Order: sequence, then structure tokens, then C-alpha cells
Amino acid sequence: MKPKVKIAFAHSNITPNTQGIMAGITEYIRDKGDWELIIWADSSPESLLFLKERGCQGAFANIQTSTKAQQILKIGMPIIAFSSIQALFSLPFISADPDQIAQTAFEYFKNKKFTNFAFFGLTEARWSLERMESFRRYVEKDGGTLHTFQSSPQPIKGDAVPLAKLWIDTILQKGQQPLIDWLQHLPKPIAILASNDILACHLSNVAAEAGLRIPEEIALLGIDDDQALCNLCTPPLSSIAFNFKKAGYDAALLMEELISGRQQLRGQWIRIQPSGVHERASTDIYALEDEDIIKALKYIRAHAAQPLQVEEIADQLCISKRALQMKFQKALGRSIHEEIVRVHIEIAKTLLIETNLSIEAIALRSGFHYASNMRRAFLDLTGMLPHKYRQIHRAH
Repeated sequence: MKPKVKIAFAHSNITPNTQGIMAGITEYIRDKGDWELIIWADSSPESLLFLKERGCQGAFANIQTSTKAQQILKIGMPIIAFSSIQALFSLPFISADPDQIAQTAFEYFKNKKFTNFAFFGLTEARWSLERMESFRRYVEKDGGTLHTFQSSPQPIKGDAVPLAKLWIDTILQKGQQPLIDWLQHLPKPIAILASNDILACHLSNVAAEAGLRIPEEIALLGIDDDQALCNLCTPPLSSIAFNFKKAGYDAALLMEELISGRQQLRGQWIRIQPSGVHERASTDIYALEDEDIIKALKYIRAHAAQPLQVEEIADQLCISKRALQMKFQKALGRSIHEEIVRVHIEIAKTLLIETNLSIEAIALRSGFHYASNMRRAFLDLTGMLPHKYRQIHRAH
């Protein structure tokens, strides 16, 4: 029997995100059948060299700094790094695309009719700055201004400094008053994107200390969708979720190419794609003055998995169908039927990525009477049919 190819997974901190990536790698191994995955709780150059000397032909490793990347490259083994704070030279890496994050956040807030936008992140972290600048481009392209709060730059030396420590150091130096002042002087209502869930939860606590209401004055959106953390926030935090499993599968596919020699190390970027916004109470609001529209939008979201009729929603609001349609067109620039279909499609997208349900079953669970209706609506809104969307966004 042909011996299996040994591949290391070297990571000292297995989070829900890395578990998702591992699930994608595991799925690739199941498909391929001739890999043996070695779990290793350290990604130092010494450990990776040790693993190579004992037969590992490649590794997925937590490598966060340029200094470490330079050391790793000398080992002479195909290595794919997890998300980085600094440049990694020619090492391939797995990381979220800041432009895709910014687009997801901006479109989400625009659908809620926000016109004021802010970003809260860390100056020290490259990935945070990239998310901020990408979000700024979308806001400014739309004619808006992005309000930002940034901590004082603190250069990162040596190995990676934990994100929490970077922020705690800033707070210990300056206290929270500058952040409170920033929040109080922002135009309201405002939509704020934080660079990750940890910082979003911190901002939520500071907003409460400042006497500001979430979501009434501040609609707050995190990144990563760490469900335990998001549900601990008060109110529970909305967050951008990612398709970590597909990123893991794509990384394993690249590893196979590197081991076979069909590709060389050249800084390939395996993008972790957003799968959408997991909405919770921190953004459960619309920047609108018309209470009928707000109530209608909330009713649509609450019953999005069911077939909905315009007449049904009008009856709930005790308003005529024609009056509701006119209000919708004036306030949102789209019809109430278009909004119903849009929300149905968002549910369908999630089910296509996260389940193995048939297209017919997904159509029923996302509020469509027939799969043909869903296919037609999906093509109109996304430019592709549901099976193609699943093929692109699933691990394989």
C-alpha cells in the first residue's frame, strides 16, 4: 500500500475559525484519501523543522510576522500561513478579503438606509487598517464620509502580539474617555463597523457607559460571527460570518499543488469569503422615519422563511396595500415585493452554503412556493442559478 502523505496542522490556538478551516481540510482529505494530518500545538520554526525531518511534506501553520516568515522560508517545505498581521513574503496565506468584508457591510447598512458611517479598529494591525480603508472606499464612492477612531500606533516587534493586548495597552495608556468623546460627537443615527467581534463588544460597553443606545443611535456590526461572544454582548451583536470551510478546502487544494511541484510558493492568497451578516439586536433597526415601513421591514424579516403576500403585511399594519407600496417605493426605492424576494434569497444563500438540502427543499424553507420561482429570482438577483452559487461557495 502506498504510504500516506504527512501534512502538519501547526497552531497553538484552535478557535472556531480555525476549526472551520480544519473542517475544509478534513473534507479534502476524505475526498483525496492519501493524506495523514498531523496536529501540532506549536508553529515555531523549530517545530516545523522537526516535523519536516520526521517526514512531513507540508504544513498549515499560524505564522503572523515577517520575521517568522523569513525563518520559515529557509526550512524548504511547502507551508500555508493563517491570517497575518504583517507581510509574509512568498508564503501563501489564508485571510479574509477586506474588500469583500467592506462590500458586505456597506450594502447591509445601505439596505437599512443609513447615511452616516464609522469604523472602529486598531492602528497596529495591518488587517484592521485594510478593512478600514476598504470600507472608506465604499462610503466615499457613495458620496459619504467615514468617521474613524484609531488608537496610537504601537509597532509590533518580534512575534505576534495578541490583539487583546494591543487594545488593552492603549486603554491603559489613555483611558476610555477619548473613545467616549468620539462616540458622543458622531452624527446620529450612525452605522459602525468594528474590525472584529472583540472590539465591537468593547465598543458596545463603552457606548453604554457614554449613555448611548444601541441600535437606536448606533447600529453596531462586528466581523467573524463568534457566536458565543456575539450573544454575550448587550444587546447581542450582529456580525459578518465567513465560509471558513471553503477556505480550508481551497488551502488543501493549493497544498496538493505545492507538494506535487505544479505550483511554487509565491504568496498565493486563499480568501475567506463572507457568507453574509448574521443579524442580531445590535443592528435591528432602520434609519427611517416612517414607522409603517419600519414595522413592515421587521415583519418581513421575522417571517422571511414563509411565503409572504403584500396584502398580508398591509393587513398587519392596518394600511391599504396601495399606500404601503407607495411608502416603500418612496422610502427605499424598491417595491415591497422586491424586498420580500431579497430576504427570501438571503435565507436561500445560507442554506445553499451550510446544508446539503436539495434545491426544492431550500426553496420551501426560504419562503418560495416552487423551486422554479426561486431559480428565477436567484438568477435575477445574483446573475447565477442556485446550484452554481452553491458550487462556487461550498468547499467543492
